[in-house]
Amino acid sequence: MLPAPFRLFFVAVPLLVAAGALAMAAFPRKLTAWQTRSPDGSTQRIEPSDTRILAMRAMGVVVAALALLMVVANFAFIP
Repeated sequence: MLPAPFRLFFVAVPLLVAAGALAMAAFPRKLTAWQTRSPDGSTQRIEPSDTRILAMRAMGVVVAALALLMVVANFAFIP
């Protein structure tokens, strides 16, 4: 049986990964939009294409599902 800090680590890290992946799936435009500034002072916003947004949402859900599966598997393997 592993000590409590190790068990907490193996649960906390996948939960943080799942939270980040779900945030990326929920708000891909806010997390990937860039604000650029030219030498003359004008600004421009760069956003990814709709296909990339869709791919980011799908991969965010997949990564979150795998991370939550790791949490469940950790409880199965580490009592």
